[in-house]
Amino acid sequence: MKSFFHFAGGLSLDYGLTIEEYPEYHTAQRVIETQTVPGRSGALVYDTGAYDNAETTYSVYLKAAPVSLHQAARRAALWLQGARGYQRLEDSYDPEVYRMATYAGPLELSNFFERYGRAEITFDCMPQRWYKSGQLPQSVTSGETLYNPGEVALPQIIITGAGSGQLIVGSYTVSISDIPAQGLVLDAETQDAYSGTQNTNSLVTLASKFPVLDQGPSTISYSGGISAVQIIPRWWSL
Repeated sequence: MKSFFHFAGGLSLDYGLTIEEYPEYHTAQRVIETQTVPGRSGALVYDTGAYDNAETTYSVYLKAAPVSLHQAARRAALWLQGARGYQRLEDSYDPEVYRMATYAGPLELSNFFERYGRAEITFDCMPQRWYKSGQLPQSVTSGETLYNPGEVALPQIIITGAGSGQLIVGSYTVSISDIPAQGLVLDAETQDAYSGTQNTNSLVTLASKFPVLDQGPSTISYSGGISAVQIIPRWWSL
């Protein structure tokens, strides 16, 4: 079976591009700031909690037939370099995850008799490898435990019910004064609570901050007028 990658909604095989070998595995580098102090040995280290982007490179083989290599290369370049901003990238080697990536080019292909070519295609990727399973909503019963297999995740939590209620996610507690009829969403990524298009931060009281899913197990419990909870965990790893 041919190895491939998906990028910006396109499949490499549809452009005559096949991955020739296993890509190297690179993790993102942690962003750490250091400062030297005159007269003091060693540097002060500040961990920002963030990560730099990382590159992913595919060694590809291009079969141009029935068109010429130049025609096939132009078509592939239009696909790869025509995409603007971050686009979803995934491959057949690591099918459980995807990344958000950009491709600036240039596309440089060796030319074998105008029929075949080889190239290195390097994508600039955001640090996260997103688990596909973590993008699906999971219905959670009170007292259930979710296990986070990767880095600290910023979930989206969908709450339905009526009246007031309390939600506990691991060590994070949220009190809700009045659950809207349309339900209420807590989004740790955007740091917002909303119902439909309406901002509902005024209905929410946080004991510390928006709930996150720490590494390992987190027990979810709820009470009061909360009748159901769904969580889109957004699991990810480096």
